[in-house]
Amino acid sequence: MTHPDWGDAWSAQSVPEQPAAPEPRWRRAVPARVRRGRRRTRVLLGAGALVAVVLAAAGWLALDAIAARDALLSARAEVVRLQEQAAAGDVEGARATVTRLQDDAATARERTRGPVWAVAAVVPWVGAQTEAVQVVADVVDNLAQHGLPPLVDAVSLVDPAGLAPVDGRVDLAPLAAAAPQIVGADTAVQAAVAQLDGVDTSRLVGQVAEPVQELRGQVADVAATTSTAARAAALLPPMLGADGPRTYLVLVQNNAEPRATGGIPGSVLLLSVDDGRVEVVDQRRGGELAGLAEPALPLTETETALFGTLLGTDMRDVTFTPDFPRTGELARAIWQQEVGGEVDGVLSVDPGALALVLGATGPVTLADGSTLSRENAVAELLNGVYLRLEDPAEQDAFFASTAATVFGAVAGGQGDAAGVVDALAQAAREGRLLVWSAHAEEQELLAPTVLGGALRGRAGDDSAVVGVYLNDGTQAKMGYYLDLQVTGEATSCRPDGSQLVDVTVSLTSTAPADAAELPEYVVGPDRVVPPGEVRTNVLVYAPAGGRLESVRVNSGDQGVLAQVHDDLGVAARTFTLAPGQNATMDLEILTGKSSQGNLVIRSTPLAGGSGPWSIPSSCP
Repeated sequence: MTHPDWGDAWSAQSVPEQPAAPEPRWRRAVPARVRRGRRRTRVLLGAGALVAVVLAAAGWLALDAIAARDALLSARAEVVRLQEQAAAGDVEGARATVTRLQDDAATARERTRGPVWAVAAVVPWVGAQTEAVQVVADVVDNLAQHGLPPLVDAVSLVDPAGLAPVDGRVDLAPLAAAAPQIVGADTAVQAAVAQLDGVDTSRLVGQVAEPVQELRGQVADVAATTSTAARAAALLPPMLGADGPRTYLVLVQNNAEPRATGGIPGSVLLLSVDDGRVEVVDQRRGGELAGLAEPALPLTETETALFGTLLGTDMRDVTFTPDFPRTGELARAIWQQEVGGEVDGVLSVDPGALALVLGATGPVTLADGSTLSRENAVAELLNGVYLRLEDPAEQDAFFASTAATVFGAVAGGQGDAAGVVDALAQAAREGRLLVWSAHAEEQELLAPTVLGGALRGRAGDDSAVVGVYLNDGTQAKMGYYLDLQVTGEATSCRPDGSQLVDVTVSLTSTAPADAAELPEYVVGPDRVVPPGEVRTNVLVYAPAGGRLESVRVNSGDQGVLAQVHDDLGVAARTFTLAPGQNATMDLEILTGKSSQGNLVIRSTPLAGGSGPWSIPSSCP
């Protein structure tokens, strides 16, 4: 049925369409102008909230950074105090300082952690700054917790005075007890070095980069100390006979007749070492050990070209090579063939080293009644004795007495033990104290150190080494009057980290004008050079991976011998100087790649002192 008011298509049961209800006021269309205003309000409110959050986070970050900075500054002051206490042997004071340092370091680390720092770490540019600050805090905390406490423990176990020989014997027990602490401290410090090396300071602002670089240098200095201490802890007990008797040769070098590592070995001592007890059991003049017809060990073509066959046949010439490990091998072989017996290692000292030691032990009285002190040792041993005694036999007796007396003073514990240790360290830095071991595992530890005296063209990770070495050609004692100076300037830094460096080697004879009147033993036989003149072979070694670009002698090109010694380029030139005369070698040197550090100049230690020198880097 259809509804009377509907069309035919609709059934009477169909629901009729209702008229539309009026639209509520709240759903009516909003003008565009109003809608835009509302959106703007919402955006502004959101932005304001975001700014508020950012400002709050920045403020939080700033407060944390200030607190961390204050804690790190306090920690730095504690480190300075700790160094002073350790040097003075104040163990209890050092332990209290370490506790305060640990508190400061922990505060710095805590204040550089948290959600705000985590967010900041992923923000471009800001992240590099925050990460660097976190690394600094981590390094200081790790050192305070794991590096410095073992060092303080080691100081408590190893007092320098306790290492002084008593009745000719060194007590090795404290050193053996301290070894684990020293090694543990070195492990922590080396880890800190690696952490700091991983920070790219080129991405940092100056206020962040400068403290990182400063800390990097300070930690590197500590690392050098702990590395040396760890090596000493590993080396000294076995080398001093803790595991059984040892025998060592001691070459007493005479710088008045220069050789590459110092001077001619005029006297050779044989030491016996057993459980810390050290004794001189034999002593020979260098000239007594010069009778071999063939080299004691095969020589390379380069060694023969640069130094001649006497390098391997005459004990007085084993120091022609600047590579002390090679000197040690040759000296041991010559002694075994000339004298016989086992030799566990070779040491070398010169009058400069003896003078430093005498500064700690105090003066000694020699067999002839004369007094030897720090002030007169070098002049007396390298010059005065030749002016007083013309008989070579008397000279040799004087040198033998001197060596035995100074050794006896040290072995007997005379003077300041800590001062003796400092003197030996200074002698090693100057190249006046060298050590080689015939035991491979010990030599591996010695080789990278200044004590090892190895020929090398690189120091550390980024410093090139140039060697300047002298060998006498006068056959006399005129080397006492030689002055060596090395100057230079790095002129450019290349993208690969290599540098161009201008180096000037200056050699001067300071002999008096009447040097020809000096005793014949001083001026030498006139068949070599006219009396009063001095002839010297100068060898300049290029750095590892580098080369000598050019060499000019006294502003002109003259005969220069070029060789390659152990993969290092060498320029060699002979100079003959009259009293007051000067000669120069001007070299342009290219270092190897990744050598952005300062250039190190190693040289022959002379009577008046020489090197090592440093040439500032041209790299940023």
